[in-house]
This record gives sequence, C-alpha cells and structure tokens, in this order.
Amino acid sequence: MSTKKKQINLFEAFSGIWSQHQALKNLWYNVNIVWISDWYIDAIIAYAVNHLWIKWQKIDRKKTIEFLKNFSLSRDSKKQAKSFSGLSDEKLSILEQVINKFGKLDINHISWDYFVWKNTDLFTYSFPCQDISNQWKKAWFSKDNECKTRSGLLWEIERILKEIKTLDKNSLPKILMMENVKAILNKQFENDLNWWIKELKKLWYKSTKPFIVDASEVWSPQKRQRVFMISMLEETPKEFELNWNFNQKYLWDILTNLNHEKLDLKDWTIKKVEKKYKDLKNKKWFLENYTTFNAENYFYYKDAFAPTITASWAQSRIKYLEDDWNIYFLNSLEHLLLQGFNKEFYKKLKNLDFPETKIKFLAWNSINVKVLKEIFKFYL
Repeated sequence: MSTKKKQINLFEAFSGIWSQHQALKNLWYNVNIVWISDWYIDAIIAYAVNHLWIKWQKIDRKKTIEFLKNFSLSRDSKKQAKSFSGLSDEKLSILEQVINKFGKLDINHISWDYFVWKNTDLFTYSFPCQDISNQWKKAWFSKDNECKTRSGLLWEIERILKEIKTLDKNSLPKILMMENVKAILNKQFENDLNWWIKELKKLWYKSTKPFIVDASEVWSPQKRQRVFMISMLEETPKEFELNWNFNQKYLWDILTNLNHEKLDLKDWTIKKVEKKYKDLKNKKWFLENYTTFNAENYFYYKDAFAPTITASWAQSRIKYLEDDWNIYFLNSLEHLLLQGFNKEFYKKLKNLDFPETKIKFLAWNSINVKVLKEIFKFYL
C-alpha cells in the first residue's frame, strides 16, 4: 500500500461526481488534478464543490450565461444545453469558475496540451454505457460505425493518447483504467473491445484481461457488477485479485433517519406475497397485482442486497420492507451511500438545492467508490 499522503497526478475522463478522486483520498493519496472531462452540468458542479473547493460568488447572470454558451455542456447528460435559464446563480457561478480554471471540458475538445509535461500517473476513462446497455439500438461503440454514438466516445481517448505520443512520448499517462457495464463483454462487442486493446498496444500499453468486480463483494450492500481493465505503459500489469476478507454489508447498514416515501398498499397484498413469493436466495419479494411491469413489483429485506441502482425505471425506485410491515423507498442519501459516498457530500448537494431525483441520478451515474479503492490499492 502506498505511503500516507503520497501525491498522484490524476486525469479523469468522463469524471462524473468524483468517485475515482474520492477512492484515492480514502487511500490517503494527495490527489493533484491534471484535468477533468465531463459535460454534464450537475456532475461538474458536484465535483467542484468537493474537490476544487469552489464556492459560489456573485455574478452578472446575463454575462455568465452568455459566457457558458461558448462551451459544450449538457443539462441532462444526453444532449447539449440550449438554455441555462433554469440554473440558480449559485450553480452558474460554480460552473463558470470551473471553466475559467480548466477551459473546455467536453472530451471531444480535450487535446494533447492538457497532458504534456504534466507527469500524469493515472488516467481513468469510464466512457458512456448507453449504447452498450441498450443493445436493441445496435449503435454500440464500434470505431467504424457510421453514426456517432455516446459509447463511441471511447475513441476520443485513442485520439488524445496518439496526440500525446506524437508530441512527447514521455508525457503518456503511466496507468489507464477503463470502466463500463458488464454487457461490454457480450459476444457482439468482442471485436470492438479487442480492437481497442490492440490500439492500446500500439501506444505501448499492456493490458489486463477485462475483469468484473461486484460491489457487494467489497462492503457495499448492492449487487452491482462492473467491468474494469488496467493498462500500463510498457509494463505488464498483474491480473486483478480481490482480497475476500470482507465483512458483508446489507441494506440496513445504509438506512438513515431521513424521510422515506411510503408505498401505498393494502395489507392483504403484503400478506399474500409473504406466503407465496418469498425469495430466500436474493431476499426479495414480489408484489402481486401492483403493476404489470415485473421489475417494479420487487421489494427487498433489510438484511439483503439492493439490486443495481439505475437512473430510471424500477431500479431507481428501490423498495424495502420495514419492521412495521410497510414498504418504503430508499431516499437519495441512501443511493449515495450505496455507491460509497458520504453524508457530507449529500449535505453539499442539498445546500445547492439538488432535488432527490437529481441526487439519485448522480449516484447511479457513478462508479462505486469502495470497488475503486480495492482496484487502486492493488495497482498503485
């Protein structure tokens, strides 16, 4: 394990809400931010208030909005923002300060000069998973795909690394870490993933086999499987092995005394479920005649794992059974705790008037901090 307060120079592409940074801080690294890259406004603001120590300042609202229109930013993480009118002065101020500090944040506009002579130790790229998860669209992330996809932004990483190598090979990041959903290992993506690994090899990187880590294996009460791959410059990285000496955590470990929305059900429904649909293996129950959408009908024991939290649909509304035989929804703080974040982060988001739904979305769209901690502990 690294010595206390050892410095690490970090570049986070598709940085999200700082899970990589937080995992390194939990390992007592002094993190120097080389650069960050994201275009989702809420994630940028969340990152800024935690790791850039930026506080809002009074602004000329009209001038700030005109300034922000010059940059590629998104209100929903999917499409470019056409208006900033709904954002508070506090959020606009923080966003403006981040851009004044770093300049362009969109991965399409990141170039070699952000890296050269920065001695980057770790470069993480958790590129968008939408076109991998939603396989029915057949958009995927192939480099030669005629239609540009969000998952295809992976190839911007190749462009950046090639630019660095051409100008100054000594400025190439020492270690790369890829993260994405488990579906990337499916057969239809095999050629694209192998292509990416071969491109890395041309850039002098040797890679591990893509490996899966489940958050439930590392102190998290959530069954969340994600794929990672480590690439090292001219050095063959050892294959990842997880230290299995963990005490298991369950839903009750992250439940808080904050408000919980209650599910409105009749008693007879729960009693019928108790007799007929109890699932001892996963400790989840099924609500008969609740909805026609099966995934929405599940609720969970407190001494069980949550399923993988998501930004929408049923698994953004995780339900659990309380001792009083009522069913409640996990709140936004609990979604953050499932991902390994802390209450202080939650308080900062609430102070900026982030609503419950936004906080849950940010939690889903992140990497589990505890998983990252184990990976970094193994390789750094």
